Amino acid sequence: MPVNPRLPAVGAIFLTSLFWGISFSSTKILLETLVPAQIAFFRLVPAVLVLGAVFWASRQKFARGADLLRMGAGGLTGIFLYFLFENNGLRFTTAGTAALIVSIIPVLNVVAGALFFRERNPLRRWIGVILSFAGVYLIISSGDGNALSFSNLKGNLLIFLAGCSWIFYTRINEPLSQRYSSLAMNFQQTLAGAVLMGLLVLPRGVNLSVFTPKVLLNLSFLGLFCSAAAFFLYLYALKNLGSTTVTTFLNLVPVFGVLGGAVFLKETLATGQIFGALTVILGVTLVTVSAGKKATPSEYGGAV
Repeated sequence: MPVNPRLPAVGAIFLTSLFWGISFSSTKILLETLVPAQIAFFRLVPAVLVLGAVFWASRQKFARGADLLRMGAGGLTGIFLYFLFENNGLRFTTAGTAALIVSIIPVLNVVAGALFFRERNPLRRWIGVILSFAGVYLIISSGDGNALSFSNLKGNLLIFLAGCSWIFYTRINEPLSQRYSSLAMNFQQTLAGAVLMGLLVLPRGVNLSVFTPKVLLNLSFLGLFCSAAAFFLYLYALKNLGSTTVTTFLNLVPVFGVLGGAVFLKETLATGQIFGALTVILGVTLVTVSAGKKATPSEYGGAV
């Protein structure tokens, strides 16, 4: 009996969403041992090695001139700043809340386009924007007695800033995507981000005794599965399913983020937060699912 050719692609985007969702819990676990910059650096190193091997095997070329500067700016905003904000934010908020806040990145992109680039959007998208922000408010305000504490608000703000840095990354990449493959962009910008992160981490030295099996397992998961493997799975799914189906599946990322927090970290959601999560997912769906919209890896946090 012949296998439906779309089934492997469905499995690919499902695994991508699963990896990106669980990455928040994995990072949270690593924060028990490593500082945020160390987590980012040691996550990026294996990702650079894998992406670099494929980059050279496919005989692609590095950017030059102004494009090289733009690639570097992408590495600064979408890799270096994104992971610094996200990893520091996870010190003060839950993995589930962080995943839900990051999920509104497509919404932030719509708002930025309207405010700074005079882009026009249909009413459905603006309804999605309103629902998404309302859902985030419910998530942040409906937790336990410490939900509105300074510490939690600080963490949620840092996660929000990670989303904002990804919007700069997305906009920087728009002209580059016309001249370079997604692999070329992803490798060069991940490399730039890893170099910048290394300048923060390596001069201070690293205590090798911290690399326990638990730490190595989580770093390998983040670098090899969440950064390198998920990138290829995402592109495979995009090619075989189309952007509308792929963007719909990516709304599972915050779902897996919440489930990962519950399973691995014993996090819980209040009733108001559950309603907020559903509202965010509905809002993001209204924003991202539109006929003729081409999704690119740079539109979603974690796609590096």
